[in-house]
Amino acid sequence: MLFSTKKHLDQVPAGFDLDSRPKVGVLVETTIPPVSRANLRMYWLAKVLIAEKRVMVNMVSPSRNLRSRRSYFVEWIWMNQFPGWACHLYTRWRLPVRIWHFLASIISLVILEVWYRRSCGRGFAALHAWNPLAGLAAVLAGKLIRKPVFVDFTDFYSDIARTDMPLLSKPLVWLENYVLRQARFIFVVSNQLKEHLARAHGLTPEKIHIVPDGTDSETFRPDVPTAGVRERLGIPKDAPVLVFHGDIKHDDGVDILLKALALVARERPDARLLILGGGSPYFDEVCRPLIAALGLEGNVVLPGWIPHADVPAVLCACDIGAMTLRATLNHDHYLSFKLFEYWGCGKPVVVTKLKAIGEIARDGENALVAPSGDVEAFAKAFLRLIADKELAARLGHAGRELVVREYDWREIMKKETAVYTAEFLDAAEPRKTR
Repeated sequence: MLFSTKKHLDQVPAGFDLDSRPKVGVLVETTIPPVSRANLRMYWLAKVLIAEKRVMVNMVSPSRNLRSRRSYFVEWIWMNQFPGWACHLYTRWRLPVRIWHFLASIISLVILEVWYRRSCGRGFAALHAWNPLAGLAAVLAGKLIRKPVFVDFTDFYSDIARTDMPLLSKPLVWLENYVLRQARFIFVVSNQLKEHLARAHGLTPEKIHIVPDGTDSETFRPDVPTAGVRERLGIPKDAPVLVFHGDIKHDDGVDILLKALALVARERPDARLLILGGGSPYFDEVCRPLIAALGLEGNVVLPGWIPHADVPAVLCACDIGAMTLRATLNHDHYLSFKLFEYWGCGKPVVVTKLKAIGEIARDGENALVAPSGDVEAFAKAFLRLIADKELAARLGHAGRELVVREYDWREIMKKETAVYTAEFLDAAEPRKTR
């Protein structure tokens, strides 16, 4: 069995009436806890759905491994794990693992729907997913159980695959088109992405809702204690530190960042670059050899991925957020968690000139902006911020104010939950008792 009925009922929080609450099924790539970049957006959707709409949110996710599978409540979210291998999501086994997770998530949603109807007389009001593969699973499950599907479409995975997994690029184009056509509503992060989907995919404007990315401004804040962080990472107390945090793919331009660091190090040999992330073929085959070729072994710090809860203290212990992204179809239309996390911690940001990000990251106002691939321009921007601490503080403060005012998850996700109207939440009435 994918879950235990008795165990589920024993774990219902006090006052949580399963019979009367509408239910929303949310597909996520990794389980909660911990909150991570792979489930962050859906985690905040779930929290705001519970707070604003008083619904029961059922998150369906793979277990870390077969032996760890369990189902439980966390923050009033019911986490239902199907047997999976989330520990291999970012290894060489990621493709077969994702295929299994795709199939198992559909099966799980169907079983949950049947169980809910039999036990409560009321199935899911809607299904919600983030990214095209989870979106396809939700669409197919939605067809089987006849429920509407909402999808967060924040990235062009077909464009990302163009350099990282070229054989999958064209199949992903078909997958994205199918999901976009079949979903009831699509949530995008920028005006540019909405306009592109309407123009290139023929979607009606009414179907597309803009809900940008953001951050938790109470967690990512400038006053997070940083005692001992630099010491643990082996970074000198007074060294200027650039930081890159997130997925490391070809289009993220970490090789550009390393070349810019080499120029920075000519003037500031004490400069350091902290890279939080890694694990992709691009990182191992391009970036690591480049570090050695440029003689930057003493300037680059590579702790790999760290728990999401530890990221704020590490960012606060750094000086400048780095985003040397390549200008691509995806990057011109998307936003980025790292931008808001840097700003949330009050850090100045050096970022590529891009269409969507360019609407909020303004040169000299809350960031320094450089052309895509321009190593010298990035190096000059980093050196400028290292030398001018007043400018760095002003840009970081402006970014922090913008995040608190407009890009905190608590407010952002209210825009997304607004589509959960009575049309959907009251569609499946619970069984009447006699």
